[in-house]
Amino acid sequence: MEMKTKQIIFGVLITIAVLITAVSFLTLKSVHNRSTRYAEQDKAEPLYLNAKAFLEEGEYGRACEVLSAVINEYPKSPFAEQAAKKLIEVYRQKGENRQARDHAVSLLENFPNIEDAGEIRSLVEDLNMKIMLSPEVTEDSVEYSIQPGDTLSGIARKFNTTVSMVKKVNGITGDIIYPGRKLKVIVSKFSIFVNKHKNVLILKKDNELFKIYTVSTGKDNSTPIGRFKIEEKMIKPLWYKVGAVVSADSEEYELGERWMGLSVEGYGIHGTSDETTIGSQVTRGCVRMYNADVSELFDIIPSGTEVEIVDGV
Repeated sequence: MEMKTKQIIFGVLITIAVLITAVSFLTLKSVHNRSTRYAEQDKAEPLYLNAKAFLEEGEYGRACEVLSAVINEYPKSPFAEQAAKKLIEVYRQKGENRQARDHAVSLLENFPNIEDAGEIRSLVEDLNMKIMLSPEVTEDSVEYSIQPGDTLSGIARKFNTTVSMVKKVNGITGDIIYPGRKLKVIVSKFSIFVNKHKNVLILKKDNELFKIYTVSTGKDNSTPIGRFKIEEKMIKPLWYKVGAVVSADSEEYELGERWMGLSVEGYGIHGTSDETTIGSQVTRGCVRMYNADVSELFDIIPSGTEVEIVDGV
């Protein structure tokens, strides 16, 4: 009995010793991390102030070099966050949207818990759109030389894009095009992901998040879940309401500016006559969007675009 008691006491002492060692290690690690952050802050601050001085003097090249050095050499310093934001500001002022976008993405990756993360994400989406619609040929597009007999609709079909996108990107206002002119044509594959629990529609470009839209979905869980495709795209079509046909000029019309029918009968993505309902589960099962948003989406995605709807948390 006495031997068993000694064994128990010994075991307790060993456990206490292990706990003390672990706590001491974590404490030392925490102190070391704090010391590292403080040391980086002390070294990063004068560099950051130098960069600000360069900006005030209009020496943007030297300022960007120093700001980049702050980010790369002292990534744990709070001045790295400020340097990234300053770089984004500089590149936006210079109209260099790709660089601004890339730094904004890096900022979110390195500082995911910053207070203005939502604003930075919105900025990334806005810059994504500006880059795509700019005349600059990027990794998601090709330069195409118009051939005799080409039409806008034919070019759009060839590259699985939309006539609206071809026209917007290239500043074309009419429907006439001329052989020999070079066009920027988007070749990325777009897809749509809808989370009806959160009332969001995510537009993906080549499986990467491109833009998030707030939407409304069906009340009483009436929005179907599964994988579908956009089968038809129409501008203010007749609305076949139960027992009636409603035209776009009627006060009862609820489809808004655009309709994109899904490959499940009776359901689609459309605009609204009452934008105060966006963000709620209030529809008869369709996905409802702000009119400006649905018009933007309508112009980007071609018929056949894949749509996945889930009821996630």
